Amino acid sequence: MGNNESGMFDRPQDGVKKFGQDNKKQDEATVEQMAIVLGLHKHGKEPVTNLRGDRKQIEIDGITYEVTQFVNRGGFGQVYKAQDRKRNRAVALKIMSNKIGMQDEIKSEIHFLRLIKNIDIDNHPVIEYYACKFTRENIFIAMELASCDLLSFWFHNTIRTDTQQKFIFGLIIIIYVLRALIFLEKLNIIHGDIKPQNLVIVQNSQRFYLKLIDFGTVEKMNTKCAQITVDASKAYTVYFASPEFLHRDSNHIISRHLHKKSDAWAAGVMFYVLFFGKVPWKDEHDYENFCNDSHARDIIVPREGGYKSIIELLLKKNPDERSSAKATYLQMKGHPTLGPIIKSFQQHFCSVDDVCYMRIPDNVRDELAKLPRSRHSVSGSSSSVGKSTLGSRRPCRYGRDCYRKDFEHRKEFSHPGDSDYPVSTDHTEKPKCRYGADCYRTDYEHRKKYSHPADSDHDHTGKPKCRYGKACYDKSLEHLRRFSHPNDSAKEKCRYGSACYKTNDPEHMARFSHD
Repeated sequence: MGNNESGMFDRPQDGVKKFGQDNKKQDEATVEQMAIVLGLHKHGKEPVTNLRGDRKQIEIDGITYEVTQFVNRGGFGQVYKAQDRKRNRAVALKIMSNKIGMQDEIKSEIHFLRLIKNIDIDNHPVIEYYACKFTRENIFIAMELASCDLLSFWFHNTIRTDTQQKFIFGLIIIIYVLRALIFLEKLNIIHGDIKPQNLVIVQNSQRFYLKLIDFGTVEKMNTKCAQITVDASKAYTVYFASPEFLHRDSNHIISRHLHKKSDAWAAGVMFYVLFFGKVPWKDEHDYENFCNDSHARDIIVPREGGYKSIIELLLKKNPDERSSAKATYLQMKGHPTLGPIIKSFQQHFCSVDDVCYMRIPDNVRDELAKLPRSRHSVSGSSSSVGKSTLGSRRPCRYGRDCYRKDFEHRKEFSHPGDSDYPVSTDHTEKPKCRYGADCYRTDYEHRKKYSHPADSDHDHTGKPKCRYGKACYDKSLEHLRRFSHPNDSAKEKCRYGSACYKTNDPEHMARFSHD
């Protein structure tokens, strides 16, 4: 990432100006327009077949569901549209063959879906489960009805859009996919099969919501570990499976690893497929070579569309260097270009910050910890597998503030005072932020964990210096109160302070400070 004017993320260049005061209103108008269109528009023609001549009725938990339309056929069964006659609502009814071993897997998935319904959050990012029924021949699951999957949604809604609209629409997709993944990260859950077909669009009250489906591959992470090794027979989708999952050891034996950021990798591939219409590799063989070549470079994402740096954060081959969904979102939110756009998303669609700070009830945490897992072992990270000597430990990000004294943590991480703890050159024990001077996160939690080039570059008031210095064009009161500038110390203090009404007057702002 460079330090050019465009910063961390580039805008599309085909006739679209860089974001600034001139086109801020245009962006906001585009967001508002798309919110209306997406809320009212039927997203394509559903692949349905009417069953009016032979409607079937299925009773589940005392509720009669009248099957009306065939919707789709998946790998495990068929999906129908049905009418809940008791609540007078349309639902999706999934019908599968009751094969050997299938029942336990389905019960585990249903238990998970029931658990997360207890998390109090508006516009839940996971499809809602209603009821289930097992017979000797079939398994019936009633759930929330979706309009279409993300793949159909994207291509149908971008056919006749201009560059500006397509850029905004792409950001909407990115932000609300990240919201769904942040929700899972907060639960220490790996979905394990993130792809466009497993994210669906649900319409409600003239708005659209993006939700996750298909939790048959879900894995519960140990909160103390970054990576787990799962059964070799675990289901996956090529290209969306992360490099650590497909990596072979020196004996060419695959040991399936899932990292806490494996879903973030899959999201990066998914965005690449949606925005560029292809995968980053020639074929499956090329991708497997990429996964097993220790010298393979990270994917270079095209600049087309303006999503390059966002996707590259997620497509780091080394999971320890890969950005999580939450870290990616917070970088985007703190960016001077994308921040205002994301703020308007939350006004016209639904909140994203709510998943970052949601509270998980203790009983839900306890039950999630009991979820059945694949046969697996745990490890600290992909780069530390098989290392047990003290010399191979990584520095703990919390330094002297770390409160963990358990053997497992101390075995993997070094702390201030340990012989293998690296001595920082910037007079701080905190590890350096991967984004350096390009980091846009100013929240206390992030700044406490990581050091930044500007950490020791504050003025007498304690405010960080504005990266643009004398060249800064942002004269808003909010910006000036947040950052110091080269001539701040020479300014007189405005008698009106924050109540001053001349904050739009450049001459006044150049003469007076408004702390």
